[in-house]
Amino acid sequence: MPKNHSYKRTTDAAIFSLWDTHPEAVFTQLGLTREALKAAQSAMVGRIVMPGDPSYDTDRLLTNPVFNPAPCVIIYCESESDVGIALQIGKRGTMPFTIRSGGHCTAGFSAGYGVLIDVKGLDHVVVDPAMKTATVGAGCDFARLNRALALYGLHVPSGECDTVRVGGFVQGGGLGFTAASFGMNCDNVLSMKVMLADGRIVIATPNQNRDLWWAMRGGTGGNFGILLEVVYQLYPLKQVTGWALAWTLETPAQIALAADVMLRLQRDYMGPNGVYGDALTLQVLIVYQTELQKGVPMPTPGYVFMVRGLWVGNPQDAIASMKPLAAMPGATVQWTKTGTYMEVLDALLNDPQDQPIVAHGMPNEDKASRYVAKDLSAAEWIEVLTFFTTKSPNTMSYMYLEVYGGKIASYPLENSAFVHRDVLYDAVLDVFWYMPGDRAAAEAFMHDWIQLMERFWNGGVYQNYPSISVPDYPHNYWKSALPGLKKVRQKYDPGHSFRFAQEVPVPLSDETPGPDEIPADILAALALPIDEVGGAQPIRLAL
Repeated sequence: MPKNHSYKRTTDAAIFSLWDTHPEAVFTQLGLTREALKAAQSAMVGRIVMPGDPSYDTDRLLTNPVFNPAPCVIIYCESESDVGIALQIGKRGTMPFTIRSGGHCTAGFSAGYGVLIDVKGLDHVVVDPAMKTATVGAGCDFARLNRALALYGLHVPSGECDTVRVGGFVQGGGLGFTAASFGMNCDNVLSMKVMLADGRIVIATPNQNRDLWWAMRGGTGGNFGILLEVVYQLYPLKQVTGWALAWTLETPAQIALAADVMLRLQRDYMGPNGVYGDALTLQVLIVYQTELQKGVPMPTPGYVFMVRGLWVGNPQDAIASMKPLAAMPGATVQWTKTGTYMEVLDALLNDPQDQPIVAHGMPNEDKASRYVAKDLSAAEWIEVLTFFTTKSPNTMSYMYLEVYGGKIASYPLENSAFVHRDVLYDAVLDVFWYMPGDRAAAEAFMHDWIQLMERFWNGGVYQNYPSISVPDYPHNYWKSALPGLKKVRQKYDPGHSFRFAQEVPVPLSDETPGPDEIPADILAALALPIDEVGGAQPIRLAL
């Protein structure tokens, strides 16, 4: 190979040749010249994609096909310096820029019409088995992270979907199937590396920039800075045990049996009186299925009430936790399994079949979340179950309860901006459709479900399941953390560079929180200057 050969120079030359065919308007809307954008690409490890480039129509899409964003430029970052260059470009034009790690945001906030800064290339994982920590890039997905941790028999709570990436997940809280045992994903963050709006990189820990560390664990991504890297506390975990139970919902009598199961769950498994403590994380689903056991078709496919459990600890104790439910009338034991976390998680999500069953490819999706903090009566559960099984517009809709408690509830409320600690579960509805003409029925069903759940709702919505239709999003997502989040926003992004539809509101000029509205340690941290120790100064490219 010639000494002066450069793969980067060759690929950049091909990009520039294509850009030379683009009209000047696509560059001027960025506040840049054609040559300035070429200089940015030359300085980057990653790549810049413009409208009209061959990959643009694929690169601009999110995981949910209902969204159809058309960003004016997409910047794929492969290094921290790339993020600095991308941020510099994003602040040049008049349009807001957007940060994307995995593109799973349920409200479509992962892309817009301005500059799209994609950080999925920051996907490194470095495990320190002696210290039981992992240093993880914001663009790392959970397939990569879980496999890296499994090699050492270590674990941190992670998302169900293996293509979800750390960056957005951790900043919204991050519920996983081991959360009762180890807390939310954000509860296990030792430190964060963050690029601020002015391009500075700072470190946020319990002892350094504590206010930023507090805010970015539950305050939702895209508000305070660009998350580059997380250091997690890990836990030894070589094996777990999972189990799955099901009840058919074909008749009113069967719906009444499922309501009795919910009463038993409320009495013995949920909340502070749950007898299984931190060992058991539960999920309840109402979903259309064609099999109760793998490979055995149901005589009449239909809606099924399912309870899934993941146990951290002795496998015999796991089976014992299932037996009281398995002994209830109408129960089918679908399976029990002891294995690695990834093996059991796969079974929880896919055995005996997918939940929900979709015909082909990813359908359009909408989602609603409502936290519930009180017990429902048998009549109320019958009403909820009957509503779902009789009103769902198609067989793809499904409802599920993500049960909280355990270490989620015991984590100190004031120690993070994730405040949904005292709930029994997050009630969630997902609706799907393929054809545009079917959307109205799906959305109407969701609207009616929300109206029904209003009677039981505590006013909270999981910020990792955002929706543009959330009625009072600042209160619904952040509740008591909101005054502190506004002040952190004001300190770390004083120029209001980070903007999107459901951002943490910029505080009003005359807005002064009461003395008890912000935790004392966060108030003290807010009074300190930004600590730059261990960070870096901004990238300054002449554009």
